[in-house]
Amino acid sequence: MGTRASDRSRQEVARALLVFGEELDAIEANRLSTVLTINEPANDLLVNDPWGFLCGVICDYQMPADRAWATPYNLSQRLGGWSVELVASRPMEVRRAFLGPPAIHRFPNQTSGFVIDGARRVIDSYDGDASNVWADEPTARDLQRRLIEFKGISQKKAAMAVEILYAQLGVPIREMEGSDIAYDVHVRRVMLRSGLAERDDVAHMVEVARALHPERPGALDLPMWEIGRTWCHKSAPDCDSCVIAQSCPRLVSAADGVRGA
Repeated sequence: MGTRASDRSRQEVARALLVFGEELDAIEANRLSTVLTINEPANDLLVNDPWGFLCGVICDYQMPADRAWATPYNLSQRLGGWSVELVASRPMEVRRAFLGPPAIHRFPNQTSGFVIDGARRVIDSYDGDASNVWADEPTARDLQRRLIEFKGISQKKAAMAVEILYAQLGVPIREMEGSDIAYDVHVRRVMLRSGLAERDDVAHMVEVARALHPERPGALDLPMWEIGRTWCHKSAPDCDSCVIAQSCPRLVSAADGVRGA
């Protein structure tokens, strides 16, 4: 159980997070290309191919993000091509490609099933074009709902994908007040230690973000995630160097029970 800070303290933390988020957005804007993985050809596939991006979202779990996001490219190399139709029509080959050796994902059997099912959903529900998942300028809430309908995409990954599509890939999305934070281990630690949230619960944390920044709750996600992985570590957090050090109450023990990858 965490300790919730005063309303004034929480607003100060939220303002500091949003300022840091603007700094991160500026860094991203100055890049020549969005970087989701340091593997350049893998990144090109994610940024330029909607099915590649959607597959990347599906594969992003239980392993380092850089490796997870490279999965679509690694899969395409083993398959000798890349398309929704190829993945949907050759399930056994897809499963063998995932298994390797070496395996291209920590959970090759489960993830290959998610990817095959995702390809079939794109064909059946979106005319074989993954960009149709977001091409009609949906609201953030509708887009998150569509993404969650894909096996392997949780609330965490759907919320993250909406923010990436909107903020980094320039996809038109209406009513960003329907965006949400991702229930990610880094975000959870920061919310509890900063006093924004008083318990480690997805509904509670989403509600807190909506109340603090109703015009775009998801804008709080990236700065918290970056703080969580850079300074607010599971053990020995570097509070003095953190960008929100001046406003954070540093309730370090509040996140003792947080678990997850």
